Amino acid sequence: MLWLFVSLLGGGVAGRLAPDAWPVARVADRALEAGLLVLLAMMGVRLGASERVLSNLGPLGLRAVALAAGSIAGSVLLVVAAGRYLPSLEPDGGASATPDATDEGATLPALVLAALLVGGVVGWVAPDRVVALVAAATTPTLYALLVAVGATLAAGADVFASARRLGPTVLVLPACIALGSLAGAVLVGSAFGMASAEAAAVGAGFGWYSLSGVLVSDLHGVYLGSLTFLANVLRELLTFLVLPFVVRHFGRAAGVAPGGATAMDVTLPAVRRTAGREAVVPAVVSGATLSLLVPILIPSLV
Repeated sequence: MLWLFVSLLGGGVAGRLAPDAWPVARVADRALEAGLLVLLAMMGVRLGASERVLSNLGPLGLRAVALAAGSIAGSVLLVVAAGRYLPSLEPDGGASATPDATDEGATLPALVLAALLVGGVVGWVAPDRVVALVAAATTPTLYALLVAVGATLAAGADVFASARRLGPTVLVLPACIALGSLAGAVLVGSAFGMASAEAAAVGAGFGWYSLSGVLVSDLHGVYLGSLTFLANVLRELLTFLVLPFVVRHFGRAAGVAPGGATAMDVTLPAVRRTAGREAVVPAVVSGATLSLLVPILIPSLV
């Protein structure tokens, strides 16, 4: 988490100190476009090489997809329902869709699927040393993307005015996302005959699959732990696919919801790309808050 903020701050300082902010923002935007696809391809490599994911796709796949989709839907719907209590992320109070979200609504999901598919095939056939190199390069790539996010954020002075305007009400956003995730997972889990507490524990991962999967495995057992791991992996992947649709139809604030805890890191570049600069600060605050809640909520549920 420390390096996340260091990366954002470093990009912000570069963006503010640059003699001409517009070229910096333009270059950073292009870096985001290319870097995001590279990051997704790297993620595909790691997933394609993961025996744990591949071995669980059959018996747990349908349930994991449904729980991931339910968590996302619950988060988005509760954020929309609480709209009047959330600070506006619109620069002029206008329409909720941004030019990025509108123009790229059809192309971004296709590019995401292509990057993941190519990466997955590479991860499946590549030798272990190649997968290890990709895994080692993933974190630096993510930090480089966050530097670009920070640079685009700093290039517009209006963003800082927006951040001051948000105030404490920004915490309503992660509260809605958390409650919506739990409610959506419980509702979907009940259709599969899952106990409410077990389904809620899956939803309480908020996309942080590594920690949530380990916690649930230790506290409840391998089966539910594997389901938690896979459902939260899929939540992260589904976020990239649904973000353009969510932002276009439900607004910028709702665009923070699908990624859950990952809105502060892995899915942050996609949030910036689709929901605009105004969504970056709320996304980081929301993701950090949800990340802190994961190790608190899961032990209390299982």
